[in-house]
Amino acid sequence: MKDFSKSETILVPHDFTPVADFALQHANLFAKLVGLNVTLTHIVKKENDKEDARKRLEQIALKNETENRIQTKATVAEGNYLSKIGEVADLTKAGIAIMGTHGVRGVQKVVGSYALKVITQSDIPYIVVQESPKENQTIDNIVIPLDFSKESKQKLYAILGVANLFKSKIHIIADYESDEFTSASMRNNIKYAANFLSENNLEHTIVELEKKNKGLVDETLNYSLKVNADLLVVMTSVEGKLSSLIMGESEQVLIANKELIPVMCMNSMKGSILAHGMDIAHGG
Repeated sequence: MKDFSKSETILVPHDFTPVADFALQHANLFAKLVGLNVTLTHIVKKENDKEDARKRLEQIALKNETENRIQTKATVAEGNYLSKIGEVADLTKAGIAIMGTHGVRGVQKVVGSYALKVITQSDIPYIVVQESPKENQTIDNIVIPLDFSKESKQKLYAILGVANLFKSKIHIIADYESDEFTSASMRNNIKYAANFLSENNLEHTIVELEKKNKGLVDETLNYSLKVNADLLVVMTSVEGKLSSLIMGESEQVLIANKELIPVMCMNSMKGSILAHGMDIAHGG
């Protein structure tokens, strides 16, 4: 994820629903820790809707700033929800976006019916929440499912800023692979994860699934309950489509999990991860 020191704000897409208020509350926690402001954004389809939306959003921003002493901005844009959120994130130099989901009744209702597509088109990670933060909320335990793909390792880099901020313990759930080729890739990823976390002085544990298991998604959630996980991490595929960890039934299991654990969603990035971090190949 983007270095917080190079960011100017935390973005909160707001659709005037209670879950959007929950997202704002979570954003306040980050803002206080890193000294950033918060930007609320709402996207309208028609120019005629902008003035009313702006008034409502500015009222929420003013209330948040007054009650929490956090500079809170409001921006309303007209256009396609899918692309505008990303544009606002770029213009405001947001390092992360936090938004709410309406739960298992329809994960596609994450602050708008196309929000999952918004995530796949963004350069910044999104933390999706279902409820307000607990009193004195921290992120002590982060659970990361790891598969055999090269891209799966990028979750380690993406979570580095949050883990350092909260002094979190990282829990890696490593998938089991029976195929010789994928098994070798899995072992390489496990080794990489161990070295990366050690080099960055992050407390961690790696759990390797055995042959008989309930599947990476179920095992991740079961383990998360055992350690009282505060955050799960999932990612999209290279092609920009949601991976098996988010698609289909797993989509509701993880992003809208019944345990109400916040989930960080991020896109895979072109390039390779080096020992010191991320080497991104641009262009071509």
